[in-house]
Amino acid sequence: MNPLELAAAHNRWSDRPVAEKLLLFGGLLVAALLVPPPVGHAAILAVCCVCGLVLARVPARVYLPALLAPAVFLALGVGPLVWDLVGGRLVVDPTGVDAAWRAVSRAIAATAATVTLACTTPAADLLAAGRRAGLPAPLAHVVDTTYRLVGILVGTTRTLRQAHDLRLGHRTARAAITSVGTQFATVFVLALSRARAIDDAMALRAERGETAVLAPARPVSAARLVVITVVVGAVVAVGMAA
Repeated sequence: MNPLELAAAHNRWSDRPVAEKLLLFGGLLVAALLVPPPVGHAAILAVCCVCGLVLARVPARVYLPALLAPAVFLALGVGPLVWDLVGGRLVVDPTGVDAAWRAVSRAIAATAATVTLACTTPAADLLAAGRRAGLPAPLAHVVDTTYRLVGILVGTTRTLRQAHDLRLGHRTARAAITSVGTQFATVFVLALSRARAIDDAMALRAERGETAVLAPARPVSAARLVVITVVVGAVVAVGMAA
């Protein structure tokens, strides 16, 4: 199991009903799309951090990197919004800057809600809740198989990286480029073979298109539902009033 899976399975909220966590973090995700920046998005980020680090006790060494990793994609994505090509020169577009920081603020708030849900809820619980809610069995099978494949590929990539480091594959810039290209090629080949192996293993475990997970349905608490509704409503109210 990777650190994210371990954190999801061993935090203080891992045994809470999935419906409660979906209501909380799903509500915050919708709020991130509705409320204007920056106050509302800052409130969403604060609530998610308190839930993940303080209440659920997710390890900070797992939670914070998972929260900060999408910042790389955000930094790359806002470039075309901020910069414009005029007369062969790159210039800053004032309207683009406004659009960029709004998009980044909204994306960070939405990412915080999604990451906190992932860090507090095991994938098996989410799949079981989806099946009880009417998620088609073939779709649940695809999701489960893809999730397992991604986990295996991440572990394989980490092992390849360590092997290349031990062989001094990154001692120079040219060697690093060659090493990274070799790793990508190896992971691509392994992805095909391991995807086939995982599909065969899942077929032996259950009928094709069926995913059997041992995740009991836990009753929700009316008191916690009220608290969650109040928290989400307060975040929306603060965001709209700012």
